[in-house]
Amino acid sequence: MKYEDIEIVIRQNHPRIWQDLLSLNPFYKNQITRKIAEKCGFPDVYELAEQVVTWVESCSPDVHDSFELMSMTYDEIKEKQRIAGERLTRQANMLRRNLRRILDIRPEQDQFQQQFDRDKTESEKSYVIYQDSRNTGKGWTAFDAKQRETRRRYAINHSIAEHINDFCRNFLNYQGLFLSLTLPPEFHSCSYEEAKAEINRRWTNIRRRLKYRNILHLGTSVIELQQDETPHYHIQLYVSPDHREYVESVILQEFPNENDRQGDAIKDIWDALGCIGYALKESEKTDTYVSFIGMAKDIKCRYDNVYRGKSHKDLSDWRLTKSRKMMQNNKPDGRILLMLRGFADERLNLLSSRHPDFHYVRNDIQRLQVSYVHCIHFGVFKNFNNPKEDKDRRCQRSEIMADICDFYTFVASQVYNNQECILLVPYFWECEKSRGQPPPVRERKKLNQSQQTNNIRHFSRLAQKSWKQTNRCGISGKSMVLVKK
Repeated sequence: MKYEDIEIVIRQNHPRIWQDLLSLNPFYKNQITRKIAEKCGFPDVYELAEQVVTWVESCSPDVHDSFELMSMTYDEIKEKQRIAGERLTRQANMLRRNLRRILDIRPEQDQFQQQFDRDKTESEKSYVIYQDSRNTGKGWTAFDAKQRETRRRYAINHSIAEHINDFCRNFLNYQGLFLSLTLPPEFHSCSYEEAKAEINRRWTNIRRRLKYRNILHLGTSVIELQQDETPHYHIQLYVSPDHREYVESVILQEFPNENDRQGDAIKDIWDALGCIGYALKESEKTDTYVSFIGMAKDIKCRYDNVYRGKSHKDLSDWRLTKSRKMMQNNKPDGRILLMLRGFADERLNLLSSRHPDFHYVRNDIQRLQVSYVHCIHFGVFKNFNNPKEDKDRRCQRSEIMADICDFYTFVASQVYNNQECILLVPYFWECEKSRGQPPPVRERKKLNQSQQTNNIRHFSRLAQKSWKQTNRCGISGKSMVLVKK
């Protein structure tokens, strides 16, 4: 049964309700009539009309007073926005979502919403920002600009999430948890605003309790919509193995409905890149919100500015240069977050300062990693495993090799590869993350005469100024002239 069958009855008996429904789109009026008819067992016309009137009167004022706005086409909303100077598109989409939740309609079943989205896309494609000088029929449109901005945001979110995973796994030695948190069934029929406020309140309580226990937790949180447009969380959370049991208990206390599906709600992260891609798969939608746990509030803006070569208020030029070079490698690297001072906990940011804070450092390997970050940032090696040693070594000197090889060869190899004035020739002893190999002896450092000519790195200005037409050993910095007998 359609609304047209009962419209005459409502108009005669309830003219005020008929006037309110007059501005509502016919698709929604038919859906209201259909749902009430199925619920009441398909009554006659007069009884159905009374049920529809009762339903309209029982609606919340937010829905009842917004029939006109949610029924406007995209062209009508654009005209109203131009006159009123307000942005109404997002508000209209939110009102239609709440009505769909009341009527139990999926987004793909909403014909009016589908047409609204198509009209919006066509309008963006037809708005040309600037013409193509080579082809007058083509140009850069608003739709192209929107797609580029979406890809840029996705790239930033994906990169930061990878850097967090690298830092937590390879430096802090934390365990990763993939959380899928949903609301109880009673919140699937309320408005979207109420459901979102409730799930945010529960997650905020979890973080507050962890912070009260001084439990460091980092990660990525993504709030998106289910099929019935109820918000839920996908969270990558990294915590210490000592605190994992307590963290899981706190999560289940705030989300008791997840006790029955604890194996699906809390999982171990085995494939970090796969989890990141799954969590960010719908990040291009306007109703998907991506945030980072334990990071600075402006971490996205900070990362974007450095990547684009812009300055930032609390980052030195040296930090900007080093961070940008590491970003260009396009690899997960937690050191970038240290160089950007991107953590909310200042004790983590101080790991890249001249006087690091070792509050979260537990072993010698982490101290060596801090030494390596110190080498990258300041160009000086400082042995943090031996606090009695006050002498700092410049990275350009070959003696630094012996200092670091006393602990782990892989750190020595990394520092060696990042020195200036070294020869760009692979050596058989340079095996990354190897164990127990001695540093190269002086005899092995010497190369053949054919390999020693013109091998100074082109970007080293100091080396270019001091270079002479002699056979040079890039490791020791000494020149050796070969005289033919």
